[in-house]
Amino acid sequence: MNKKPIILRSIFALLVLGVFIFSMYPLRERDFYDAFKDICTDPNGKEVTELIAAAQAKKAKDPSMYDSTALENAAADKGISLEKVVKPVIVKTQKITGTRDVLSLIRKNTAGSIRRGIDLNGGAEFILELIPDPADKAKIEKDFDKYRDLAIETLRKRLTQKNIFEADISPAGGKYISMRVPIVTKEEKQVLERLIKMSAKLQFKLVHPNNSDEVDKYMADPKNYQAPEGYELKISNETRNGKTIKMIYVVERAAQMDGKEINDAYPSMNQFGQREILLSFKPAGAVRFGEVTSNNVGRELAIILDGELYSAPQIKQAITGGNAQITGSFSREDAENISNALVSGSVPFSMTIQAQSDIDPTIGKQTVNDGLYSGIAGMILVMLFMLVYYVRSGIVANISLFINAVLILGAMAAFDVTLTLPGIAGIILTIGMAVDANVLIYERIREEVQSGKTIQNAIDLGFDRAYSAIFDSNITTLIVAVILLWKGTGAIKGFAITLAIGVFTTLFTAVFLTRLLFDLMTRFTPVHKLRMLQMIKTPKIDFLGLKKFALTFSFAMIIATFVCMGVRGKDCLGIDFTGGTQLTFSFKEAIPSEQISKALSAVGFENKVTYKTGSALDAQKELEIVIREKKGRTKAQTADAGAQVMDAVTKALNKSFPKAEFKGQTQSTLGALIGETFMYTAVISLLLSFLIMILYMTIRFQFSYAIAGCVVLLHDVIVGIGIYLLCGGQITMNVVAAALTIIGISINDTIVTFDRVRENLKLVKDASYHDIINLSINQTLSRTVITSLTTAMVLVMQLIFGGSGIRDFVSVMLYGVIIGTYSSIFLTNLIISYWHKPVQSVREETKKEELPENTQAQA
Repeated sequence: MNKKPIILRSIFALLVLGVFIFSMYPLRERDFYDAFKDICTDPNGKEVTELIAAAQAKKAKDPSMYDSTALENAAADKGISLEKVVKPVIVKTQKITGTRDVLSLIRKNTAGSIRRGIDLNGGAEFILELIPDPADKAKIEKDFDKYRDLAIETLRKRLTQKNIFEADISPAGGKYISMRVPIVTKEEKQVLERLIKMSAKLQFKLVHPNNSDEVDKYMADPKNYQAPEGYELKISNETRNGKTIKMIYVVERAAQMDGKEINDAYPSMNQFGQREILLSFKPAGAVRFGEVTSNNVGRELAIILDGELYSAPQIKQAITGGNAQITGSFSREDAENISNALVSGSVPFSMTIQAQSDIDPTIGKQTVNDGLYSGIAGMILVMLFMLVYYVRSGIVANISLFINAVLILGAMAAFDVTLTLPGIAGIILTIGMAVDANVLIYERIREEVQSGKTIQNAIDLGFDRAYSAIFDSNITTLIVAVILLWKGTGAIKGFAITLAIGVFTTLFTAVFLTRLLFDLMTRFTPVHKLRMLQMIKTPKIDFLGLKKFALTFSFAMIIATFVCMGVRGKDCLGIDFTGGTQLTFSFKEAIPSEQISKALSAVGFENKVTYKTGSALDAQKELEIVIREKKGRTKAQTADAGAQVMDAVTKALNKSFPKAEFKGQTQSTLGALIGETFMYTAVISLLLSFLIMILYMTIRFQFSYAIAGCVVLLHDVIVGIGIYLLCGGQITMNVVAAALTIIGISINDTIVTFDRVRENLKLVKDASYHDIINLSINQTLSRTVITSLTTAMVLVMQLIFGGSGIRDFVSVMLYGVIIGTYSSIFLTNLIISYWHKPVQSVREETKKEELPENTQAQA
């Protein structure tokens, strides 16, 4: 029995579970004013009641006004600083310094604990106009696409800093870009609007040496004041102790340096309780800043961001450490946004929001429901299987699986992770890993019981001997997740976070919690026998002897995949990668998006369907369809003949749904959602993952094992996607997410077999390398089949009942599970067998007939 105290371990488990359950509150968005009352000292007092009434009155006069703006204006009218009505303990712990900090906290508290992605919950679309800076206009217009793509990547980085990984940002024709984000509340939109509008242009300018005299001249005659040649007037307001103070400076027009050399920026508070943004420069920037400060000791240096002067501290001495700070009357939210914008980089544009609309989920509601219910049904099926197959141990496994799911959702809420379809892929993979861990432990316990051990000794040895395989498979999966998190963008980063969370929750539930439950079971109930079914007894199949079949099949599938890609060309790529023609329609009767998509696909239009509603109060919902070129047409024909496409699609819609009366409204060219930068970072991420896995597996196993594992991973991804393409599918973002999941599934299977080979090499002294590999595959065959079967149960249920919206995703995953199982049995060990053949020891010359009976006993 585990010697660590059961009571302490139980308390720790309950604490962990409690923390993550608490993190999930509230699951849904809360009312803004209810959230405000919750943090007030006297929520039902006269002052708070009158504030809310005044704010609601303002909102009634202007329904488009944000609740936070209404409350801020109401407080200003009454001369109240909101931190005065908030509980002192909250003011202290949250470091609240003013009204805007209070509003930021309320916005945070109103949001639901788990943000869902655009695919599952819809979001908001912003059409942004890029207006070049006058100084750079000629340069930008000469190579506009380059600078537009820079702006897109900068926006993506800013959103990533806000934990919004699943934004869809793409060119929208001309000087416009479309940005779709998974936010639904007005308050979130307000925060995002401010972030979008930041060009993050930071400048350091010297203040006029006789600034006070110039300010006096200005104050004497503001209308006719002219700044000296080479200087300009900067006026800004700063709030100090609740009072607004006007700051007036005359600064040089030419900046001494800009923010291009900033390495990092983060908000902080100084000793006076004032917020500031701390800056650190890259080496070249540190040298330049040192030169500026050393040459101008005694003068004031104005710090200007996006044309607004924030502070103008006096240079008292040369600053050569490569650090600086911006001090101002920031709210926490403003300080975070500015820091975020500075780190993500500036753009040579000012960005204005030309249109904003709400968009429905890109996966229809029925598909979301079907996917949810089919997923739940699949998990229930898995739990029933575990219960029937492992009986009492199955109950322990099911409790562990349920708690694992709770911990994953709680961690996603705690770390503000957006739940998307790729994220669900990570969860499915995690649940599969958790089932795998339990199966590994139980199959090991079975082996120990069959070898004559007592129940308690069998449990102890089962956990001990399964641990290395569980640990190694999870660590290699974590390596993939960390690299994708580091280098990935968009949905790939969201998938990586979910997967990384899943690794830790699986290790906790499978190793710690399952062991605790077994100890509780054996401590308080008599356990004389652990009944388990046995689907596959240890067979004696010569898997390496089937190498001709395995190699022929694998090479044939790889060749078929590349031939298919060559023949189909760009037809292999979905709209996510190609972009297309964006059409909008008005209608009298809404038709489910799945039905529209199916109808258009039937007549040859590859499409992506979304419903959206404009931000105006009287805005009507409209249908948006992105059409890729019709099969047989060239891209130029589709793009240039926009009117013909609109006409053809309108006719197809009205023929299929005459009561809806669709009417075409607008058309434009939409660029690819997944650009070159995305693909570059994805490929680099995978290559880095493979390199680090090779290093780790070389340390834990051997170099040959590492190479074999990575070769098989590539094989599984290529063949899994290849089967999907051969069946007529296209590569979309969902397929990319499924391919990443295949990597996780495949490496798990591979590690388990490697672990058994490593163990048998130490235990079995009188068998050939060939026999040891075969023995190891046979010993782990039951675990491999059960794990693949349970994962396939969930996927088959989703494939049958989950709807068309997730069919491509589920199909690729199912192919991956099948191929991963095949390769872990036939290919991986075949590679290491070939690798070791030239250097095999004398024992490799021993008999290679039927596996010896005594070998199994020794194992």
